[in-house]
Amino acid sequence: MASTHADHSDAAPANFIIFGEMGVGKSSLVNLIAGKQLATASSSATSVTLDSTQYKIRLPDSEREVNLYDTVGLNESRMDNATYIDAATKARELLLSLQEKEGVHGLIFCLRGCRISDTVQKNYSLFHEFMCQKQVPISLVFTGLENEQDDMDNWWTQNQAHIKKSGIACVAHACITTIKGYNDVYEQRYLESQNKMHKMLNELACGAACPVDVDGWFARVCQKLRQLLAPDKAPRAVGKNRSKMTQILTKYCKLRKEHAT
Repeated sequence: MASTHADHSDAAPANFIIFGEMGVGKSSLVNLIAGKQLATASSSATSVTLDSTQYKIRLPDSEREVNLYDTVGLNESRMDNATYIDAATKARELLLSLQEKEGVHGLIFCLRGCRISDTVQKNYSLFHEFMCQKQVPISLVFTGLENEQDDMDNWWTQNQAHIKKSGIACVAHACITTIKGYNDVYEQRYLESQNKMHKMLNELACGAACPVDVDGWFARVCQKLRQLLAPDKAPRAVGKNRSKMTQILTKYCKLRKEHAT
């Protein structure tokens, strides 16, 4: 009997970057999509901004494969030179990986179902506006909504005006839970959430991937990291460190000098 759905088994996997603050449930989201335990939560003591882990998952029904990059977003308002360099290096590694895989199909911004904080806005700005120049579709996934009354989607109805006012736009959204709870009390909502994510990824994967210009994207990431993570540095302090930082970025990160300054 012929298949009733399109066969995507020979198509190249679609690539998605999952980002957000520590503790919002990115690893649990990966496991929800996969339908099994693949990812474990990272320790804040060892994780650095833009560190990422790749997971290849075959979506049910469509049989389409996707690459999910579980990525550490911004969690603090300041960084020292060492952590800044780590973040810049991880950014380049991620972009090189995406360049080899045709580009990125979408950004998945994972947030807790709560008010929009300053750090949430900074993460949105870094990944969507500067890293991807608003060219990559971004979807919002709100976690922790297992106790929402009546319907998890009610959260979006009540809060979408605030999100829009915060300057955060999206092509799709999902209000979900990533836990089944004690004695699987939230299992129905968990399965509903899983279906929402599979449908979202299948629809986004049908679009074209955004190609990766590594040097251009990486330069913008470096510039935005400086703005977001050291906004109050005195000009004298910035000038003092500039030549050292340029030397490290060109040698350690293999960035061209004009992009590192």
